[in-house]
Parts: sequence; structure tokens; C-alpha cells
Amino acid sequence: MNALSHACEVGTDGPAALPVAPAGGAGTIAPRPVLVHGGARHSISAGLSALMIVAAGCATPTPVAPADSPEAAATDPLPSPLGLPARRVATVVGELAVVDSGPTAPASDGAHVLVLWPSILADHRMYRAQVAAWTPRHRVVLIDGPGHGASGPAPGEFSLAECAQAQAQVLDALGIAAPVVSIGTSWGGLVAGEFAIRYPERTAAIAMLNTPVFAAERSFGERFVAWGARWMHAMNLYIDGVARAFFLPETRERGGDEIDDFRTHLREADGAALATAVRSVLIEREPLAPRMRQIRAPALMVAGTQDGMYPSARLRESAAQLPNGWFVELPTSHISVVDAPQAVTRAVDDFLSRL
Repeated sequence: MNALSHACEVGTDGPAALPVAPAGGAGTIAPRPVLVHGGARHSISAGLSALMIVAAGCATPTPVAPADSPEAAATDPLPSPLGLPARRVATVVGELAVVDSGPTAPASDGAHVLVLWPSILADHRMYRAQVAAWTPRHRVVLIDGPGHGASGPAPGEFSLAECAQAQAQVLDALGIAAPVVSIGTSWGGLVAGEFAIRYPERTAAIAMLNTPVFAAERSFGERFVAWGARWMHAMNLYIDGVARAFFLPETRERGGDEIDDFRTHLREADGAALATAVRSVLIEREPLAPRMRQIRAPALMVAGTQDGMYPSARLRESAAQLPNGWFVELPTSHISVVDAPQAVTRAVDDFLSRL
């Protein structure tokens, strides 16, 4: 791949290449046209504004218990909703639930180890479509962050650098020494970027989907989302507000397994552990944007043109700083893998074919 940033805007009329940085070689990503529904923009603060009416009368938060030592990996199997082997692995950010499809064909046959980390307020089930498409060809490892899915709580607030360290510890526990392709949505994309910077020798490529690489605004809305994660995560009012910020209206109306998983995950979450993770990622994160040039591995960025939380124009500017990057826009909201799963899968497949 050439050290070149490109953009591809995909809509119902087909792809159109949009150069982001000065062209120095060939190679744009051009996913096949796909019909993806449009939708209105929704900010997360607007989507959750109605929650303020129930802000009174809450109890004092309880402390989060410390996780076990990160030196050892847990071996007890976990139930896997996707039908793949699952276990917990002890890391610096707590015991993390890990799903692993197991070894596949050699990399020379085009197979890769794909490590997927989901968004905040969701777990690995958001990648149902991608898992179905990729497990026949690649080894797929899915990691639920602390406080999410079947993972335990973090011992306290954590940094994205610690998340990257945790990913390395998971790979060590699984015996994976070869470079991997890190793929993440939002929080997961930030982890992928940090991993590429801190572990370049273990990084074959990264894909950052709908990833807020710039500094947190620390707005009232963001703080309220973190507060709501602690006290209101099981309430339909909160769940519906997050869903409006995450998904297109058509996606919410369509429903399906991913939407059901999203709602079930929030209802069943540990509020204290969830809030710790949301504060760490949404409010206290270190921005990636000033460090994008440190990501030397091939990097794909995907943005949603209907994402009211993180506008695609800002993400396009950040993608232009990647030494070896590609940028793809899709007509989705914040969680493109659920709004347009086939389009995202094709974009990543095209990217992987160029490695």
C-alpha cells in the first residue's frame, strides 16, 4: 500500500473517489454500491435530554471492586451468544471477556487475525454480521471492554493506553504473536489507534470505524451520558436516547438481533462498571488526532455522514494525517456496522485485499 489517504463516498448512486491528501500513488477503496437508508442527525445530548426530568433521588455510588492480577489469564469457559469459544482473560483493566474463532489458514492465503473491540454501551454482539462473514476466512478475536458484556469491572478509571496494553495481554494469553489487524468502532477504534502506536511490531493494519479521534468536549451532554450509564442504564428512556444517537431511524424501526442485543446489554449491565468505562472513554480520553502521524501501519477510517455526534468532515481532516491511510464515508449514523453491515464488511474486505 502507498502512503496515501483517499476518501470514497458511498451512496445509492455508487461510489465516488474524493482525494483527501496529495496523491502519490494508486489505490482507492471503492466498495460496491449499496442501498443504505438516510436519516436525521441526532446529538447524544439531544437524544438524552429528556432524562434530566428524573435526575433527582439517586443513591450514592458504590465503589468498583479491583480486578484480579493482570499477570495470569482465566481459563473458565464462558457462554458464547455467537456460538464461538469464549473465556475471560485477566488484564490491566480487569478481566475481559474474549471470544476467539480459533486459528485458520496461513496468512499467505490471505487470512489474518482480526481483533474486534466494540463501542461504549455495546458489546461484541454488534459485530454479528462481520463475524459471520469473516470467520470462514480469518481468525476473529472479539474483546468486550471493562464493564461491558461479560467482562468484569475495571479497577478504576483507565486510559486508552491501558486498553491497548490489555489487548496485548489478550493476544499473549491466546498465544498470538504475529501482527494482527485491529478493528474497532468508536471506543474500539481508539484502542486500535493506540495499539498501532504503542505496539507497531504487533500491528499489521487497523480499521477505525466511527472513531472520535479528537479531544473530548466534556460537555454537559457527555457528562450526563456517563451519569445516566450509572443510574439509568436499564430504563427505556435512557436506552432509547442512546439508540437515537447511535442508529438511523430506519435501523431502529427495522430492529433485529443487533438492536435487541444493544437493548438487552444495557438493561443487564452493571451500572457502576459501565459508568466508569463511559467516563474513561467519553470524557477523559487522550485525543488521537494530534498523534495520527505516529500510526505507521495501513489504516482505514470509516465515518457516517449522518453521525450527529462526530461529523464526518472532521474525521476526514484527521484521516488526512495518516501516513498510510484510507477514508470511507457511508450514509449511516454513529454505529455503521449496525446501520450498514454489508457496506462496512465490503469496505474492510477491500482494505484487507490491499495489504
